[in-house]
Parts: sequence; C-alpha cells; structure tokens
Amino acid sequence: MHRWNFFLVTEIEQPLWRIARHTFIYPDEKRLPQDVEQARQECVEMVTVLERHMKEREYLVGDRLSVADFNAAYTLDWANEEDMLDDAPRLREFLKTMYSRPTAPPTIAEAFAAMVS
Repeated sequence: MHRWNFFLVTEIEQPLWRIARHTFIYPDEKRLPQDVEQARQECVEMVTVLERHMKEREYLVGDRLSVADFNAAYTLDWANEEDMLDDAPRLREFLKTMYSRPTAPPTIAEAFAAMVS
C-alpha cells in the first residue's frame, strides 16, 4: 500500500502541482510554460503505468478497498480535471466506481461548481 501511495504522490501528484504552480499559483514572471509541458508528459507517462497495473484489478492493492484507493481517487480526479486520463479507460472506470460510493466526497469539479453557485 505504501508503495502505491508514494507512487501517487511522487509520480502523478507532483507533476500536477508543477502544472498548477506554472499556470496559476506563481505570478506571471515566475511561470515557466515549458515546465508545464514537461510535467504534463511525465504525468501521462505515470498514469500509463498505473493504468497497466489496474488493468485486471478492482483495487490498487490486494482484494479489498484500502487507503491507497482513496488517495488514488483524489489524485486521479485531479489528473482527470487536467485531461490526463484520456488514454486510461480503466482508471476512469475506477474513478467512477470510487465516486459512486455512498459516502464519497464530491469530485473536484462538483466542489468547484458548488463554490461558484
């Protein structure tokens, strides 16, 4: 479980934060557009690794739901918001399953929509 949690944080979430910093967090003069493209490519490559891992699996680790699945759902939801799951049908299905749980929090898109309303 720890292996996949670290993978999510270092290989998928980290490039997402780089994209965020260089598109809207940093002031214009500190933004590096070339870093956005590199981070996007790195993230998509790691999404592909996770897609292969999940191909025949229901859960990230073992045969039952774990903390890794919840961490993956949030991180993949963010990646999905950045259109990085286009070539990852299994991960999109995993997200749909995770967010259909009765006590699931709102997706990022739903949370932002609620803030604007």
